Amino acid sequence: MFRLISIRLAYALMFLTLASCSVIKEKITSEPGGWPEQQQKRQQIKAWEVRGRLGVQTEATGGSVDLIWKQSNQDYSIRLILPLGVGSYLIQGNGQRAVIRYPDGRRRQVSNVDNVFSSILGVSLPVSAMRDWIRGLPARSFSVEAIQWNDQELLDTIKQSGWTVEMADYAGNELLLPHSVYLSREDNEELDIRLVLRQWLVDS
Repeated sequence: MFRLISIRLAYALMFLTLASCSVIKEKITSEPGGWPEQQQKRQQIKAWEVRGRLGVQTEATGGSVDLIWKQSNQDYSIRLILPLGVGSYLIQGNGQRAVIRYPDGRRRQVSNVDNVFSSILGVSLPVSAMRDWIRGLPARSFSVEAIQWNDQELLDTIKQSGWTVEMADYAGNELLLPHSVYLSREDNEELDIRLVLRQWLVDS
């Protein structure tokens, strides 16, 4: 008798847990009413700084670097700090060109700013799109293939130009901003990119 009750109770708890998880993970596929205002607020963020860690896993290699990204309108500075005090890469650029300074002091100018990450990480991670995704926005440079929002009416998952981007861990005072961004590609199942942001600073 007690065993039967325990089994029933276990099943009941299991279904309650699954039900609660489904509520937590509920995603909205039609544009919520509050999204246009949220989108406008995020587009107005022109000057900001984020600090965190960027992890990249490919079929052949994997690793992570600390990241400091400062943005002021089109001008940006991205520092990728290698582990164990090996050194850092510094990327400084704008909408037209960028300069990469390597840990050994060498410098290289890049005419296509979206290629700066591929020059360092070996992954074609588009800077212009990342600038939007970090703020919880669709990338303006890509068409939208699919889009979902979370129960807070904030961007949850978006598919653009072969990229699947998931935003999570929204936090903040006046404006909630994503602190975790996960990227993957359907044409490269071994590729896994994770950006975990420890600090968000917005110049109002």
